[in-house]
Amino acid sequence: MKVRVNRYDREERPNLQSTTTAVLKDGPRVRRVVKHTVILDEHTGEFHHDALTIKSYELNKTTCTLDPARSIHLDGEQTQKLIDFVVAARSGAVPEKAGGYLVLPATKANDTHVLSAIQGMAEEAAAEALALLLRQGAEHPERLRAVLERVAKDGDEFLAKAAAAINLAVYKRAVAELERLIEDTQVREHDLQRLLTENPWMFGSEYSRLSKSRRLTRDEQQDFLLTRTTDGYLEVVEIKTPLAGADLFAYDKDHKTFYKKADLSKVIAQVENYLEKLDRRRDTILADDGLDPNKVRAKIVIGRDGDDDQTKALRRTNGHLSRIEVITFDGLLRIAQQVLSYLENPDETETP
Repeated sequence: MKVRVNRYDREERPNLQSTTTAVLKDGPRVRRVVKHTVILDEHTGEFHHDALTIKSYELNKTTCTLDPARSIHLDGEQTQKLIDFVVAARSGAVPEKAGGYLVLPATKANDTHVLSAIQGMAEEAAAEALALLLRQGAEHPERLRAVLERVAKDGDEFLAKAAAAINLAVYKRAVAELERLIEDTQVREHDLQRLLTENPWMFGSEYSRLSKSRRLTRDEQQDFLLTRTTDGYLEVVEIKTPLAGADLFAYDKDHKTFYKKADLSKVIAQVENYLEKLDRRRDTILADDGLDPNKVRAKIVIGRDGDDDQTKALRRTNGHLSRIEVITFDGLLRIAQQVLSYLENPDETETP
């Protein structure tokens, strides 16, 4: 494609810097020409805006007539949106799955600085910060543009501060969502699993990361496999529901003691069976998945705290269980709130 550039004398055309034109189509009946025009502020001589026109002409043997119905004119932001759209669509960057997506501005000279600053952040912080930034940008593109410009200007220092603020907002929203789900008497396991998958930090700092592998034994998939910070070993986490606040233990009047009700007994047996399978398949799992399930422990999240008798019964049960700990959703919420408190006041709160 041939491109023609015309530049203008400011004394003659003080508000016009240049025009760039190219022929998109030159057929026997139709001629289509694109022109990009750069307009200046006539008082300062600085860039004011640009415009893009695509004009169609009807041709015959003797005339060339403009066809307004097939011609378009775009100013400034519309031009950039068209460029961004074409680049995204033609590059394959837009996912094939149906849905709504945010298209970031086409690459500019300072993008390298922005990306290097983002890559310099901690992986988890960067992921959370970018996720929130993109969600905000989808609704308010001007905010995203402002942040990118600020990052390009101030670099790592601004991005680090922004990431800290963004992470705090992310954590606060997640804790509020956990509180809401716990109070919902109709909550599904899937909803709780989704929230905790997105926010594994809620289990506390004793866990370093969430393992991607979730199916280590045949025909079974666990809710979570967490890696412990202290020794790198795995810990299985089984997520149930708050059971609408129902007690985990029933009282035996004859023996004057509390015993595990069906929901709790069932999940403990389920986890015990899974741990036995992991023990038997240790060598295979280590070879196939690169994970060592040696004496792997498990955590069950189920029910709510209840009264003092229920709390004592749970403590006694945990004292007698081997390699399994049962915590309530209220207990999990307290861990998440402690992490949040540490982020808000790192100098005053002990790490959970």
